[in-house]
This record gives sequence, C-alpha cells and structure tokens, in this order.
Amino acid sequence: MRLSLSVLILSFLMTISALAVERPSKEHDVYFKGTDYELNVYRIYGRQDGKTMLIVGGIQGDEPGGFLSADLYSGLRLEKGNLIVIPRANFKSIILYDRGPDGDMNRRFKGEHPKDDMDKVVGIIMELMKESDVFLNLHDGWGYHYPTYVDKWRNPFRFGQSIITDANIFKCSDGTELDLRGIANTVLDKVNNRIEDKKYHLHYFNTNTEDPNTRFGDMRKTATYYALQTYCLPSFGVESSKNLPTLEMKVLHHNYAVNEFMHYYGIVPEHPSIFLLKPQLYYTVVNVNGVPKIIDEGETLIIEKGDLVEVTHIEANYQRGVSCDVLGTGELNDYRKKIQVNDDTKIVFRKDNDKMGLIDLKLKRTKNGKYLVFIVKVNGEKRSFLADETIDVSKRDRLEFVAAVSDSSCGHDYPVNFKGYVPPVSTNTGDDRGYEIPMNSNFMDKYSRDGDGKTFPVIVKSGGVELGTVWVRIKDR
Repeated sequence: MRLSLSVLILSFLMTISALAVERPSKEHDVYFKGTDYELNVYRIYGRQDGKTMLIVGGIQGDEPGGFLSADLYSGLRLEKGNLIVIPRANFKSIILYDRGPDGDMNRRFKGEHPKDDMDKVVGIIMELMKESDVFLNLHDGWGYHYPTYVDKWRNPFRFGQSIITDANIFKCSDGTELDLRGIANTVLDKVNNRIEDKKYHLHYFNTNTEDPNTRFGDMRKTATYYALQTYCLPSFGVESSKNLPTLEMKVLHHNYAVNEFMHYYGIVPEHPSIFLLKPQLYYTVVNVNGVPKIIDEGETLIIEKGDLVEVTHIEANYQRGVSCDVLGTGELNDYRKKIQVNDDTKIVFRKDNDKMGLIDLKLKRTKNGKYLVFIVKVNGEKRSFLADETIDVSKRDRLEFVAAVSDSSCGHDYPVNFKGYVPPVSTNTGDDRGYEIPMNSNFMDKYSRDGDGKTFPVIVKSGGVELGTVWVRIKDR
C-alpha cells in the first residue's frame, strides 16, 4: 500500500522531532541573569520519551519545603519521560524569606501584559506550561487540612498537608474532562502509606475555584488555575505543613507526592535523596578593578576607596540558590556585578535565605606607608580588623589571635602580643597567637588604656619597630 504524501510528511516530522533532543540529556537556561528575579530552568529528558511534568517551587519565598524539594529534582536523571523544573520561581522572595516583597507572585497569573520584573517571570512559567502534560506547584501552608473541623490548626480551611485542585472534575473548552480528584486520591493513597503517623497524612482539598460562592475566589489568580483553564493542563498544588516538626520532613513529604505523580504519569526517575547540608562558604573569587583575588570565608580584602569590586565565583557546598550582597551598596543580589566601594563594608553570602559566610572589605589605612590586618577568631568565628580598630567583646566571649599581616610581609605573619594577658605556658615569648583567651581572665589592669581595666592593646612589632595596634574592649568588665 502506498503511503499518502501527508503521512510521509508526518513521519518525517516525527523523526526530526525525535532527533531534536539527545537522550538522556539536560538543559539549563538562566533568565534575567544577575537580577533579583534571576530564574533558573532545568529541562531533563529521559532515555525514552514520555509525558512531561512541570515542577515549580519557591513561588512564595517563605516556603522552603517546596523549593528545596523542587531543587532535588533539578539534577535528576530519567529513564523515561521529561521534567521541567523551576526550583526558585521567586528568588528575591526566597533570599528575603518573604511571601512576596513585591506582591504575591501566585496571584499574578491573569494573562495580563507584564508590568514589572515579577510579571516577566510569570510569563516564562506560562510559556513552559505549553510544553507540559502535568503541572505541580509546591508550597508550604499553615496547619493541617482535614475534611472536618477538629481545631483551629486542623480543619477544612487549612492548606498544609494537602493536594489541592480547583475542581473535582474540570471540563475544558474542547470538551475534555479531567478527573483531578481521581488522580489526586490515587496519589494520596500511596503517599499516606509511607507516612506512619496518621496526624501527618495529606488530604484532598478541592477549592471549587470556579464556583461563584467559593471561599477561595483568590485562587482564580493562581498558576494552577491558569494552567488548567488556559491549556487544559492537569494541575495540582502540593502543600506540606509549616507546622511539621522538621524541614527534612517537609521536603520528604513533598518528595513522596512528586514521586507518586511521576509514577502515575509514567515518568521513571532515579529518585533524589534528602541530604540537607548546612550551607557553607569555602572561598570566593573577587575581582578588584579586573584583577582576581581568592578570599577565604571570614577573611578580609583590603581595597582602595573607589575600587570596582565584582564577585565572580562562589565556592560552597551548594551550587544552586547562592547569592551575595555587598552591604550598604549595590542591590539585593550582587553576584557578578561590578560595585564601586567607597567605605568599609562586608559581602554576605547566602544559600537561599540562609547566611553561609561573609568577607570583610576594608579601605586601606596606612601607617608609615603600610597597612596591618589582624586575623582574629571571636568565639570560633574568623574576623579581621585593621590597626587602630577596636574589638568589642563581653566577659562570656573567647578570642584567639590567628595572624597579623601587612602589605610588606610577603605572606609572613607577625607575632601578636596581647598586653595584660599571660598565656598558660612556662615561658612567655610575647607571642599570643594560637591561644583561646577567655575574656573573663585576670588581665593585668596596668596595661589597659588609662588603667580602666576594660580596654587592652594588642601590639605587633617587627625588629623592635611597632607596626600597629588593635584594642580589645571588654564591655561588661
């Protein structure tokens, strides 16, 4: 039988389409790079083609269970099917740990012309809905959803621990009927079989969004309703509870739900594990007027007034969700931006909204043409001070002088002498580096400033010449 021309063309197009995506593979697209609303989108193509699931987390920044769960799927490998993952839809709100500093992003899905940067992110998400066969929006809600009223935290109006739909059965404009309740209940049965304590079970929640008398009319502005109404896309809100005992449990319950939805739609993954390390900055690369410098966490970078500073690399135990903020200048996220610095400041590094480290930026102050930096641990946290600065502490604190270096020391650090302190050794060499000094020690008051017994000099000398001093002020002594 001879194939018709249209069948041949269709067959050719399907072959071209199949060849267009290498399998298995991943793609990573960055939109609005370097802005507060930077958007990272991860496309994951399985070894075999299949349904495509869109997973969105962090549309509201104070819901870490959702965005941390979504993040775990960003690096997944698939045997079958495809994922589009947006772990941090509203990066600005995540950094600030705020539901929406510029308004609630999940109330902006109305198909209107973009008004601001947040609307542009919404527009990207809307476009990605067109590529998808199912949409999951991951949230953390207060309390525990329950079909009947138990108390103020467990009742039909709470969102936590639920799978939310906008209708039980949704009839699309082309006549297609989506049994959202049936899909959700199939998933819920399997999810709850994995949650031993029944008080933490998830429940089905239909907001009846289209009903004129619904108590949840605001849901008509949400991402799930937009996807359902505009693209006939099966859409579900997955909510863990903000009241769950641990963050790990919130992420785990999200993962249970996502994995079961993937199973339902035939998407076969290598399931991500939950291993939430405490965020930690190792070092950063900072360009000063275009010259790169490697600075460890807690250290000091000496610069000239008016220098252009740019953080070009952040080495941490996380790669996604990292940002930095040059305090007092720049914007919320100053990563890979050139910032002119005119005063002493700090660069704070964050993973999502968690501070994971900082470095000091200090303007060069010279004595005899040299500057001197004291590296000090205050209660184990590395800090740095320039000569003539004061270290304010209390009697509960402990200090350790690590090093003192200058622009002419060529990497050599000088002995440090805390006047008024005697280390616990038989021979006092006058070098007090490396000792953890309790601030409630019996210091010799005669060495303190004006004999007040509160403010003591810490002096660096080289070849009998004093290079500089910092002062330790014990505020409650």
